[in-house]
Amino acid sequence: MHDLVTLLATACFTFAAGIFTVLSMVEKPVWSLMRDPNSPRADDRIVRDIHAQLRRVIHLLPPIMMTTMAGGAVLLGLQAWRAGFDLVSLLILLHFGLCMAYLLSILRARIRAVDLTPSDGAIGPVRMGLGQLAALHHVGLFTAASVTVLQIIFALTR
Repeated sequence: MHDLVTLLATACFTFAAGIFTVLSMVEKPVWSLMRDPNSPRADDRIVRDIHAQLRRVIHLLPPIMMTTMAGGAVLLGLQAWRAGFDLVSLLILLHFGLCMAYLLSILRARIRAVDLTPSDGAIGPVRMGLGQLAALHHVGLFTAASVTVLQIIFALTR
């Protein structure tokens, strides 16, 4: 059972890392907006296209990712309990908890910034919202990928 819990937790975070990787690759032409919303390296037409693509999935992906991450959190808690709350399992939980606290503190505002801004509206808010959402996706990718790596280490050291 212990191995199954670890396997399922690892699968949750691997799935999440895959989704965040796809989002990151879709956003690659506008990565420069993460640091500078006025970056000349991001063409306005491409910015609007990517913004429109994300608006199409913005009501579908967040609930899927929240369910995946919540399921992963429950499994990490169960894994820690089954491991007797040893140091490694607690460190994984702590790392995940800190990353999620940061993500959840900015999630709604960044989703709303894209969702409520028309892609064909003023370019400033479109660029700002898209850059902030791309940065959020990178934090999500870091969180999911790093927990996946920690889970693999946990599984290999058991």
